[in-house]
Amino acid sequence: MNILLVSQPARDGVLRHVAALVDFLLAQGDRVHLAYSDYDASDEFHALIDRVRASGGRLLNLGVRNAPQPRDLPAMVQLRALIRKVRPDVIHAHSSKAGALVRGLGMFGMLGLRIPIFYTPHSYYLMHAPKKPKARMFHLIERLFGRVGTTITMSRCEADFAERVIRVPHSQQMYNENGVDFSVYHPATPAIRREMRDRFGLPPDAKIIGSVGRFSPQKDPLTMYAAFASASRDLPDVHIAHVGQGELAAQMDAIIAANGIAHRCHRLPYMNDTSLFYRALDGFLLTSRYEGMSYAVLESLATNLPTVLTRAPGNESFAEHGFSHIEWSQPGDVASNDRAIRNWRESLDRPETPNHRVVAQARFSLDVTFLPLKEAYLRAARGGAP
Repeated sequence: MNILLVSQPARDGVLRHVAALVDFLLAQGDRVHLAYSDYDASDEFHALIDRVRASGGRLLNLGVRNAPQPRDLPAMVQLRALIRKVRPDVIHAHSSKAGALVRGLGMFGMLGLRIPIFYTPHSYYLMHAPKKPKARMFHLIERLFGRVGTTITMSRCEADFAERVIRVPHSQQMYNENGVDFSVYHPATPAIRREMRDRFGLPPDAKIIGSVGRFSPQKDPLTMYAAFASASRDLPDVHIAHVGQGELAAQMDAIIAANGIAHRCHRLPYMNDTSLFYRALDGFLLTSRYEGMSYAVLESLATNLPTVLTRAPGNESFAEHGFSHIEWSQPGDVASNDRAIRNWRESLDRPETPNHRVVAQARFSLDVTFLPLKEAYLRAARGGAP
């Protein structure tokens, strides 16, 4: 097949998804083109660009950011020119900005060709608070484009939100979960765990709970650190390690300083490959207020880590599958997350091993998640319903 992928974020979960999809499609013998934005790009992004170029695919830097801006109009013109040049069998847009550009062309008849369109939002904006004014604005934009192409949702919560709030007809939705590479993410032996802790400067004998995610309101690290500060008073051997960066860093520092826990909080910079970080941990923690389907959670499950999760939109989907060692908490609730961290620490002293990797591998391996997507591409290209 001849496939055009369009994506705006150049790091974090959306990039990881697009990179894995590109590699899967290339391994299937498909030709892949990529329209992207290099704003705030990571090393992983540049490696992806090199792989697409080496495969013979065409590239287009749209130069846009996630918020609406004047640059969007010339980006649409450039994207239309690329589409007419490569004449793809299908177009798949990832993230809200890419979805608006591609579906905008489709809505106004500017593609010039009859090409099936797929759109993956990777979580709708403020899914936990859809009545806020800014959320209403973004959801109105999504609603305007919602009947163009096929919307791919990644969790039951996101699928329900798409139908109930965005009003995407059920007939124009496809449910397709994220997948993870189990050959990259796997459990550590005690010797490897010690080696990884030495590599990252983490204490060798502590019980370390870790997190991967932006320091942003969506991920809610302020609740995370307030809960950790509270729980750590009675858990002297517990430390926290966090990979990320973002606008809430100063407020996180204030919580850490006010509670005198700086020596037990370890902040690590952005990583292109987080697999080694997970192997240094005893558990994983995510206090998000909403998600599409978190790659960080999938990666922790593949590494067989006991996990603390908020019952937030997107996260709640993991409650369906029978994972043995997930401690659940309430979004934004410090006391609830405090209790969950304490329960996680207590679970480490029990002999039972988590079933997380076994259960996740049956559901979230790349073949399980990407093969149905490829089949949907083929059906759509032949004129059928995805």
